[in-house]
Amino acid sequence: MLDWIFEAIVTWISSVVTQLMDAVSGLFLNALGTDMVAMEEYFPFVTKAFSILQSTAWSILFLITVWQLFRSFGGPITEAENPLTLLARSAIFAVLIGYSKPIFQMALDIARAPYTALMEISMTSEDFTFAGVEQALTNGLVTFISTASCVGLLLLVILEIALGWNYFKLLLETVERYVVVGVLCYTSPLAFSMGGSKETNSVFKSWCRMVGSQLLLLIMNVWFLRAFDSSVGQFIGNGGALTNGKGSIFLWLFCALAFLKCAQRFDSYLSSMGLSVAQTGSSMGMEMLMAARVVGGFGGGIRTAGGVFRGAGNAASAAGQTASAATGFAAGFANRFRPNSYVRDAVVSGGTRMGVGGSVGFVGRAFGGIAARNGAVLTGESIASVASRPAAVFGSIGGEIADRSLQNFMPQLSGHTLTDTQISGGRISTTAVGADGKETSVEMFNAAQFEKPEAPHALVTASDGSQWYQMASGPASGSFYDVPQFSGSPGEAPQVAASFPDAPDGSVLRTVDHGAIEATSPDGTSTMWYNSAYFNEPDAPHTVMQAANGVDWYAMQQAAEAPAFEPGEAAAAYNQAQFQQFMPGYEQAVTSVDASQRTDGHFEVRHADGSGTMFYDTSQYAAPRGDYQVFEDARGSQWYAIPGQAAVERRPVYENGKPVYDGQNVKTVSVETVRYKTTPIKYAPPSQRAQTEIKAPKLKR
Repeated sequence: MLDWIFEAIVTWISSVVTQLMDAVSGLFLNALGTDMVAMEEYFPFVTKAFSILQSTAWSILFLITVWQLFRSFGGPITEAENPLTLLARSAIFAVLIGYSKPIFQMALDIARAPYTALMEISMTSEDFTFAGVEQALTNGLVTFISTASCVGLLLLVILEIALGWNYFKLLLETVERYVVVGVLCYTSPLAFSMGGSKETNSVFKSWCRMVGSQLLLLIMNVWFLRAFDSSVGQFIGNGGALTNGKGSIFLWLFCALAFLKCAQRFDSYLSSMGLSVAQTGSSMGMEMLMAARVVGGFGGGIRTAGGVFRGAGNAASAAGQTASAATGFAAGFANRFRPNSYVRDAVVSGGTRMGVGGSVGFVGRAFGGIAARNGAVLTGESIASVASRPAAVFGSIGGEIADRSLQNFMPQLSGHTLTDTQISGGRISTTAVGADGKETSVEMFNAAQFEKPEAPHALVTASDGSQWYQMASGPASGSFYDVPQFSGSPGEAPQVAASFPDAPDGSVLRTVDHGAIEATSPDGTSTMWYNSAYFNEPDAPHTVMQAANGVDWYAMQQAAEAPAFEPGEAAAAYNQAQFQQFMPGYEQAVTSVDASQRTDGHFEVRHADGSGTMFYDTSQYAAPRGDYQVFEDARGSQWYAIPGQAAVERRPVYENGKPVYDGQNVKTVSVETVRYKTTPIKYAPPSQRAQTEIKAPKLKR
C-alpha cells in the first residue's frame, strides 16, 4: 500500500516536470526570430525612445568633432587628426545615425537566412513530446534495478528534474541573447556617434564586433535547441542504444546534460576565442532557483506521507533524512556563494557586485560587512575579481580589510606591514613598512591593461596568475628591486640560478656596486650587469636579463679582446702571422702591428705603402662617421676598421725631457705616420638613474 502511494506521488511529480517541458518546448524559437517584433511589442517604449537616442547621438558626435577640431589648433604637439578628414568622417557618421535602424535591420536580414534554414530542416525523430522521456527512463532503469523500488523511482525524479532544469536554463539563455540583440539595435545610434573620430573609433569597432558575435549566437540558439530536441526524439525511439551496442540510458543522459551545459556556456567559449559576446544566463537562472527555494520553504512544515503511515519511528528517520538533505543543500549553497564573496561585495565601493542578488544577497552582504569589521580577510580569488578587471565596472576596495588581505593576492608583499591600501580594477596602491620601519610607496599596474612603464619597475605575478608592473618609491624602495649579494664564489651557483633563471649555466656573479654585478661566464670572460632600477639604459650594445623578482638588468655585451702582440721590429713577422690568424677576413698585407692601446679597445696595423688601419671594438665604441668597414675576428667579436693615409709629421727633438734648439728655433725631425679622418666615440658607462616619483604608465588601447 505504501509503495503504491509513493509510486503515485513520484509519477505525479514526473508528469508535472514533463508537462512543464512540453509547455515551453518549441515556443521560443518560433516567437524569437531575427526580427524585432517581440522586442517592439513587449517593450514599446524602446521604439518611442529611439528618436531621443538619435538626437543624443548627434549631440555626442558634434561635441566629439568640436573637441577634436579644437585640439588641431595645438599643431603637432597634440597629435590631432586632420581637420578635413575629421569633418568628412563626422558627416558620414551623422548620416549613418539617421539610418542606424535600417542598417541594423540589414544585418538582421543577413542572419535570417541561416536562422530560417536551420528552422526548416525536417527531422522525423522530433515528432515527440517530453512525456515519452518518463516512460523511456523507467524502462531503462528496470535494466539496472530489478524491481521498480523507491530507489528507482527517486532516481527517476532526480534524472528528470536535472534534465528539465538544464533545458529550462537554456531557454532562458535564448531569451536573454535575443534581448541583447534588441538592445544593440535600439541603442545603435550611440555606437555610430563614436565613429566620427579616430580617438573614439575603437568603440564603434567594438560595437560592430559585438553585433556580429551576438547574431552568430542567435543563430546557434536554433542549432543547439533543435539538436537537443532531435536527441530526445532519438532517445524515446531507441532508449539510448547505439548501433555498436555500447549505449545506455545513463550514457545518453550524461551526453544530453553535457550538451545542454555546452549550449549554456557557448557565449563564454566564443568570448575566449576573441569574439565580443555578452555573458548571459547564470544570474537569471540562479534568481529563479532562489525563488523556487523560497516557495519550497513554505512546505517545510507539512508532514510527509511516509510519516503518517509508518509511525513515529519512521517519522524520526524521515526527519533525519530531511535534515541531512537540508545540510547538503546548505553546503552546496555555501560552496557556490562562498561567504568571502559577500565580504568582498560589502566593502566594494562602486562597481558591480559579484555575488547573488536580491534579498539573499542583501542579507549576505550585511553579514559580510560585520565580518569585515571584525577582522575578516579577503582571499586572493575575491581580490582578483575586482583587481584584475576594469575599474569602471568592478569598483574598488580600501581600508583595513584591504591592508590585511592584499598579501593573499600579491605574495611578494609578505613580510611587510601594509597601510593606505587601495585596490581597484587594474591598479593597486599601498604603503609597505619593512622590518626596519622604513616606508615605501608601492603601486602596481595590471600588465594586461597598461603598457610597459618607462620608469623602474618589477614584473610580479599575482595569485590568480595575472602579471603586474610593480613600482616603488621611498627610502626602502631598493628592497623591491635588489637581488642577493654575490661574492664571486662558484659555490653560489644555486643562488645565481634562483636569482637569474636565464643566466648561462656555470655563471659566477660578484657584486661590484649597488645595482652593478660583474658576471663571469664559464669560458672565463667577464662583463657587467646593471640594475634598471638604479641605472638608465646604456647606449652600448647590451641584452636585457630579467631577474626572478621581475626586474630588468642590462647585461653589457662582452668586450672584444685583441692578442698580446710583441713589441719591436724583430717581432714583425710573428705579429703578422698572429694578426692574420686573429682577423682572417682582412686580406690586405700587414707590415707591423701596434697593440699599445689594446686594453682600451683598439689597435693599429701598418701596410707596405705607409698607410694604416685602426681597429675599434664595436662593443665599446659607437659607429664612426665616414668610411669604415666591420670585420669579425676569430672569436666572433666585431671591429670597426677605419682606413688611414700615409703622412709625415715634424716632431720636436727632446733630450732629458727638454727641447733641443737649433739657434733660436726648436730642432725638429720628420717622422712617418698615418692620418685618420675620423675617430669613433667611446661608449660611456650607464649613468645613475635619478630617483623620481611613481608615474602611471599609459593604458592600452
